[in-house]
This record gives sequence, structure tokens and C-alpha cells, in this order.
Amino acid sequence: MFPRAAATGLTLIELLVIMAIIAILAGISLGVMKGVNERAARVQAEAELAALSLALETYKTQYGDYPQAGTTPVAPLGPAGAGSAQGQLFNALMGKLSPTLQAMDGRSYVETSRFSLQTANMPLATGTVSVANGFLDPWGRLYMYYYRSVTGGDWRRRGYVLYSVGPDGVHDAPNAQGGVATSGNNADNLYANGLTPQ
Repeated sequence: MFPRAAATGLTLIELLVIMAIIAILAGISLGVMKGVNERAARVQAEAELAALSLALETYKTQYGDYPQAGTTPVAPLGPAGAGSAQGQLFNALMGKLSPTLQAMDGRSYVETSRFSLQTANMPLATGTVSVANGFLDPWGRLYMYYYRSVTGGDWRRRGYVLYSVGPDGVHDAPNAQGGVATSGNNADNLYANGLTPQ
């Protein structure tokens, strides 16, 4: 006698379908965002490597050589120190170490506000060095630096290897002459000055 009221709620199956669609869309969005963030970090690392490379070239123009660091490699998670290549790179580009790693009081070659830094202390007075500082890549690891010497050859061929260990954080260190080995550990490394594993 009385007309049935129209059903206004959702059934359990309809709710489950809606939840499944939302979960799929969320998964796709998170995957896309992770890829975008990874690309952004790579672009940032490439820009920072280019800036550090330019600073090293300016340093060489003034002093005739690059910082002769690289004999004491440390892990990318540091800590950097005055005896590590990463600490020596930082000190040299802050104008506190000569190419032969003698303390000096020169001008800075980098604007530190443009970089993430590992900073234990920042003593920048005359004749002092910043003993535990380094430049950090977008993944929070130290940029790696090695001086590339040429034994018995032309001093003008000296150079450096400067790189980020990339998102996976693993790498095989260059040899004494700065040769970069091709290996799975170096596959995602980002290099300055056009170097690639060979």
C-alpha cells in the first residue's frame, strides 16, 4: 500500500569499489611524486657540482693548481675532517688552504648559503681551517673529491674527480691517478667536469 522509499545509501560492494579506486590513485600519485623528487634531487646535485667545479677552476687560476687532497677518503656519510679530501676541499674553497694544503687566509670561492653543509664548526679567522665541514649533496651525503695527480708527466694535466655518490650512497673510489672504474656501485654517481666511469 505504501510506496517503498528509494535507497539512498551505498552498498558494501560500492564502498569497497570506491576505496579500491582511491587506493590505486594514491599509489599512482606517490609513485609519480617519488620520481619527480628524485629528478629534482639529481638536477640540484648537477647544479651544485657545476658550481663547485667553477669554484675549483677559479681557485686553480689564482693558485696554479687544485687542492691536492684525496689521500684520505672517507665514507660519504663522513664525518669530513681536516685530513679528509672532503674537509680539505671545503677548506680550500673557503680560502683557508693552499693547493699544497698549507693554512692561509684567502678569499672564499663559494657562497655557502647556496649549499647544504656539514658544519661542526666554522672558524674562519686568519690561519685557521674548518676542521669538520663539507659540502652535502641532496641526499645528505658528502660530495666526494680526489686530486688527480700525474706522475712523471705534464703538470698541466693535473685535475680532480668531484662527484656525488647518488641516491644509493655506494661507490668505488678513484685510483691514485683519478681513474674512475665502471662498476654497478658507480652507476648512479653524478660527476663534475664531464667525467664518467671508464
